[in-house]
Amino acid sequence: MRFFGQKVSADITLQSEELSEWTKAINADPTLKFASTVAVNSNVRDALITRDSKTKYTTGVFNNVVTPEGAPRMNQKSSGRCWLFAATNTLRIPLMSKYNLEKIELSPAFLFFYDKLEKANFFLEQIVDTAAEDIDSRIVQHLLTDPVSDGGQFTMFANIIEKYGLVPMSSYGESASTENSAVLNELVTTLLRQYAGELREAIANKKDPKPLQKEQMKRIHQLLVLFLGPPPSEFDWEFVDKDNKYHSIKGLTPKRFAKECIGFNGESPVSLLNDPRNEYEKPVHVKRLGNVVEAGEVTYFNVDIDVLANKAIERIKENKPVFFGTHTPIYHHNKTGIIDTHIWDYESLGFKPTQSKADRLRYHQSLMTHAMVFTGVQLNDKGEPIRWKVENSWGKDQGKEGYYTMSHDFFKEYVYQVVVDKNSLVEYIDKLKEDAIQLEPWDPCGALAQ
Repeated sequence: MRFFGQKVSADITLQSEELSEWTKAINADPTLKFASTVAVNSNVRDALITRDSKTKYTTGVFNNVVTPEGAPRMNQKSSGRCWLFAATNTLRIPLMSKYNLEKIELSPAFLFFYDKLEKANFFLEQIVDTAAEDIDSRIVQHLLTDPVSDGGQFTMFANIIEKYGLVPMSSYGESASTENSAVLNELVTTLLRQYAGELREAIANKKDPKPLQKEQMKRIHQLLVLFLGPPPSEFDWEFVDKDNKYHSIKGLTPKRFAKECIGFNGESPVSLLNDPRNEYEKPVHVKRLGNVVEAGEVTYFNVDIDVLANKAIERIKENKPVFFGTHTPIYHHNKTGIIDTHIWDYESLGFKPTQSKADRLRYHQSLMTHAMVFTGVQLNDKGEPIRWKVENSWGKDQGKEGYYTMSHDFFKEYVYQVVVDKNSLVEYIDKLKEDAIQLEPWDPCGALAQ
């Protein structure tokens, strides 16, 4: 190899003779030779599905299921709004029971508008706060990478509802730029990177950045209104219940709808995390990760994976759906709706990774990328979980009518977060208030919001 033009000796170099010997060894192994025939001539994601996995995880039967099931199936389309869909899907089930509804859609688009607005302001605040850092510092470069991504965390969802409320889809529906957010994100990001330079220059010249930042946010707000439409400040909620009876609740504000109709309390949810790199039963804080400036940044409570599972089971038994964060699409098969670490017989290809969950986080092999909802769990005679029922937000044509079945083996290895109520954590109340473990903004446990 060469380093600054100088040839440097290496301990390992690949020789063509050695590669030939390796190839001969593969060809001499009947199992690998057959596996190669399959891999070369077919889509291994279909050809290598194991019979055992299909038998165990296509049953669709669960002995603990939340009722009523949320309807209709939701579809985030070409956007990264899984967290908004998952979170609103957890809220609609109690709403359906309360108002005797067959189906209800809450508006991710409403939350999307205010999340984009608040993220833009949060970004500019971070730029001001890091103005003394070199432009090439890791933190400034990280902030500039994706200022207003579609992603988010349940804490950020709660922040938006507490500040702005929520509305039914009928009062603020989808638009071209909520269903396909690429162009809007490009334009907003272009402006924010420009604004970052303007703010840093103003601060370098000893000017107060706040008037400039306010004017910048006015232009971001204008762009969002033009692309998404102005969110309602007041609306009438009209619906027909399962008995075909018409109802109308007039003069609602988004905050009243969230508080009075849904009963949302932003102080109640706690995000449990399973991060085996760090000490359990401790709060974990991701630096500079958030949306609403005055609401603070994302914090979890780190617990063992069995605690994570047991708290999710408790919630399902209380007839409450469970928001969770996981690694997707690893070991997901959309056609069958199976999520299982053993769904494909990769071992026949000689592929058998052995990294631990902690090391997969350390070495960037795994991270939290997608949010969905647990609506059921199958328990064995000992009360131990075997499989989980998962509601996704990719439409009814993915999985089995929008639902997936997840093995508990996958849960242990690739589920990182579940959201529960604070009153279910009485044994941890004092520990919730302890000083938090600090994670860097680019940590994989913050990836769902990036």
